[in-house]
Order: sequence, then C-alpha cells, then structure tokens
Amino acid sequence: MPLILFIGYTIYGEGYFSSEEMYLGPADIFLQYIFPIILTVGFWMYKSATPGKMALKVKIVNVDDLQQPSKGRLILRYVGYYVSLLFFGLGFFWAAFDSKKQTWHDKIAKTLVIYN
Repeated sequence: MPLILFIGYTIYGEGYFSSEEMYLGPADIFLQYIFPIILTVGFWMYKSATPGKMALKVKIVNVDDLQQPSKGRLILRYVGYYVSLLFFGLGFFWAAFDSKKQTWHDKIAKTLVIYN
C-alpha cells in the first residue's frame, strides 16, 4: 500500500489524496487493480510468500503434495480473495475453525500455508 500511494502521489501530486474522483486516470486504475495482482502473484510465484508471510516464515504450498503451486493455481487463489471477502471477510476468519487452518481462498485453489 505505501508503494502504491507513493507512485500515485508521484504521478498525480497532492490531488491523489484530496480528489473526490474515484479514479484519477488510467495509471490510477493500473495502480489500484493490476499492480497489486502482479506484485502478489509474483511474490507467490518466486518466493511462495508475500513479504508478510516471509517475515512470519510461512509459505504457500499445494495441499496434495506440499510443492509450490502452479501459476494458474496462484491466480485462482488471488481471485479467491474476493470470495473470502464476502460476508464481512468470513473467508479469512475461516482458518480459525478449519482443521487444516485453510481460508476459503486456500480451499478454492487447493493450497495451504505452512511454516518453513
């Protein structure tokens, strides 16, 4: 988020924080939607984790073989984030009640987060 805010400010100036417009232009749409997907899935593909997961020493693996998930499975996991957001983010809290500690997006993509 800080990186996105910095880039948005660099492109649009002070108006990036004070504008009442939902989007300030094509670069803003890219920054808010495309860039986070690229960063998140990119980290998952090359490190099996985002910086937060790396700090916690956990990584994403396939449920069935505990190997690194394919690019398609990781993209499906990202799409599953939106499903997990439904019903006040219940899909994220689901891990607290699940025997494998999987969230809804993990169940959708057949992934698991494990300690390194």
